[in-house]
Amino acid sequence: MVRLSLLIGFLLLAPATFAQSDIFLQGGALHGRDSETWTYEAGFISKRSEHFGIGFAYLNEGHLPDNHRDGLAAQVWFIQPLGERFELQLGTGPYANMNNTTVNGERENRFRVGLLTSAALKWHPTGSPWYLRAQYSNAWVPGSFHSDAVLFGVGRDFANQEDANDKGKLGADFSFWGGSSRTTQIGTQNTAIAYQVEAKFHPKWSEHFAYSVSALSEGDTNLANRRGIPVQLWYDQPATDRFTFSVGIGPYLAYDGIDDRRWEVVGIGSLRVTFRLFSRYEAGVMYTRVASFYNRDQDIVMIGLLGHF
Repeated sequence: MVRLSLLIGFLLLAPATFAQSDIFLQGGALHGRDSETWTYEAGFISKRSEHFGIGFAYLNEGHLPDNHRDGLAAQVWFIQPLGERFELQLGTGPYANMNNTTVNGERENRFRVGLLTSAALKWHPTGSPWYLRAQYSNAWVPGSFHSDAVLFGVGRDFANQEDANDKGKLGADFSFWGGSSRTTQIGTQNTAIAYQVEAKFHPKWSEHFAYSVSALSEGDTNLANRRGIPVQLWYDQPATDRFTFSVGIGPYLAYDGIDDRRWEVVGIGSLRVTFRLFSRYEAGVMYTRVASFYNRDQDIVMIGLLGHF
């Protein structure tokens, strides 16, 4: 696992010599714990060279009996074209997940880090950037169940175009986000209103990395009522001169007004897509998972407006 993490880090820091990326959405069937269920996955792959790339994805492993597991994965991909319309992709990497299950008669969200290994075949039936995708995945999670899945979906290739416009003298983005949140725990709850104000900074030494400091209110779902300050490290992948895919992860200093009424550090991870509207302004959609480590995880979906300064 340590060697794999070092390889992922090397690919992230290495300059891209093959300017292409793709995004995909797929769903299918999963087998685990001697049962079957549905599954779906959404993600993107940044190709760092002709044959290698780095990918990030959100995976939901459906509802097995007394188990509901999902999480975020980072994978190193080997890419091999098979003629003009087919492409083979083999990927593996760490899978940070939460499993909603029953332990000693109580419902818990159990955090684990496993390994997600995938083999995918892409097919461009018309020769356009759009493609069909078939994928097999294995999730190996120590201390939890292992699963096998077959997925089918669609995706699109993008030829990367680095933004030539001046993003602002401060090298910072300021954004406001609003949407809804739900606690990933069984019990009577409300769909809460969530909002976030964020400052995101782009260091001059990297085209893809950024870091952010935010003020986040998750809203009151009746099971959790958290607010606080997330700090995240981001990897940004431009797909065109207008579209950018991003993944962020980091610690979150939060106060829960329902659980013990105290401040504590939890985890946060986000997937984001932004679209340039004009000049220095963008609109975006963001999915965020808060990992509470005390059985009050949160799923948050928000839309936002972002400005470069």
